Amino acid sequence: MTEFVEKDKDSNWYPVQIPNLNDLLIKVIYTGCGFKYCYALRKNIAYNLQYLEYLDRHISKGGMSSVVSMMCYKVFIVIGCSIVESLLHFLHVKKNLFKKNEWELEFTAKGNPTRKDGKLIKVDSQFYKKLPSPIMTELNFEKMINNAQNKKILGDSNPNIYPRLNYLRNLRNKIHLHFIEDPLDTDWNRFKRDDLCAMAEAIHSIFTSGIFRPKDEEKAYFDYLKKYF
Repeated sequence: MTEFVEKDKDSNWYPVQIPNLNDLLIKVIYTGCGFKYCYALRKNIAYNLQYLEYLDRHISKGGMSSVVSMMCYKVFIVIGCSIVESLLHFLHVKKNLFKKNEWELEFTAKGNPTRKDGKLIKVDSQFYKKLPSPIMTELNFEKMINNAQNKKILGDSNPNIYPRLNYLRNLRNKIHLHFIEDPLDTDWNRFKRDDLCAMAEAIHSIFTSGIFRPKDEEKAYFDYLKKYF
């Protein structure tokens, strides 16, 4: 697959190339760890890391309206959180941290309403079937962050990363435009440059940490993020 077509090296801009990012990611994300599609996961993370670099270029150049700049912050945070969430999911699989469930809900038998102590109540019965083999119980992003903090899955060199990820996770949920908590709960009021800086620091901290054992030249892939913190 052709990564880039160089027409004019003086005018074109090129992010860190996908094969280079893949060589970094494969140190952690490799076949045989219990995750089925490691190649696709590495590629998806690499594509999104490359897109963060692209967003940074536009944010740094400026020349955009304040609203468009704010939306760039939002997209940076949404993409950044998706990268972290996918990595945490893989590490949970790799370290066998997901609980296994041997039973699956087959059907629910609805009970008839009755009165007890002046209140209308009913009892439903749930019937489960035994699975041929246990299946993994999924965790949401919040629970994976909390697990990561308790078990130091992302290391302990930056203890502030876990509360920051929880804060950013709440912002990431603003991708659902109809989730509005009050009359002033708008993207404009939610997404600030400080949030962009927190996301940039989290990405830099994770991918230059001992988890990936990066060489100096691989750490340099994320130098563009340093200006945010």
